[in-house]
Amino acid sequence: MNVPARSLQRSARSLVVSFLLLASTAHGESLLPLRTETAAPLPSGTMEAILGVSYFNNERFPLFTPPGYIRNQDRVSLPEIAFRVGAGGWVEIQAAYELLYLNESTDDGSDSTYGSGDARLHAKVRLLKEAERWWPGLGIRFGTKLPNANKDDRLGTDEIDFGIEALASKDFGPLESHVNLGILLLDNPGPVAGAPNRDSNGQDDLFTYSVALASHPLGSDAAGAFAIRFLAEVTGLAGSRSNFENDRTDLALGMQLRRGGFTLYTGAGVGLVTASENYGLRLGVVYAFELARLAGLVE
Repeated sequence: MNVPARSLQRSARSLVVSFLLLASTAHGESLLPLRTETAAPLPSGTMEAILGVSYFNNERFPLFTPPGYIRNQDRVSLPEIAFRVGAGGWVEIQAAYELLYLNESTDDGSDSTYGSGDARLHAKVRLLKEAERWWPGLGIRFGTKLPNANKDDRLGTDEIDFGIEALASKDFGPLESHVNLGILLLDNPGPVAGAPNRDSNGQDDLFTYSVALASHPLGSDAAGAFAIRFLAEVTGLAGSRSNFENDRTDLALGMQLRRGGFTLYTGAGVGLVTASENYGLRLGVVYAFELARLAGLVE
């Protein structure tokens, strides 16, 4: 092997090692695989990169699909990509995007397609830090879903939706509790498969809710040690207009395996109402690191 080749190999190894060391002083704060959000944003200068996959069986997808139209449906999000970054100690910026595979049998026949899902942009703002006794941490999260998915392929509604929710979190010692309450404004896509004569007037204003419990990480705090965390939630949408029937309620259980800045998450859920999925599965990894250390490497 010549000298330039050895030098290139050493440089590549050094780059990989340096990248992995970025996470040594940062820890993921996400509740994934849950959908519930914590009230506290990420610490300033901390970033989470998320890569995941999920599967849902016989959910009435997308929203606004009328009852009885779907006979059988499998939906896979592959991949799910998201980034979160803390700014100033009181704000967290979130961005997410996914590609979707949809295989279904409907009243119009059978079809399968793979394509773009929707991008989602959110901001979380801390309103109040948690007090030592009974006062919870409070925050607010708001954002929008962009119309990236193709409506004709049934990968989305091709509409812009907006949501805002109040966040509360409280540490009770062995368990953390998290409550999210809000509203979700869904633009009406008008005529859709299964409802070709529906008009496009109005919107669907939904009440959103989720309640979650999460254990503290169980394991050693030593550098390089593994820790495990257990999570559970009930989440849903309520108050949908009768001609849209977008109500959902789900129960999910999850687990996180953490080591340094890496968090491997997995979870399963079941739907508690007809429009929700029969069952769903989620799997992914969160990588947390400090942006200042990344900037130092680049320099």
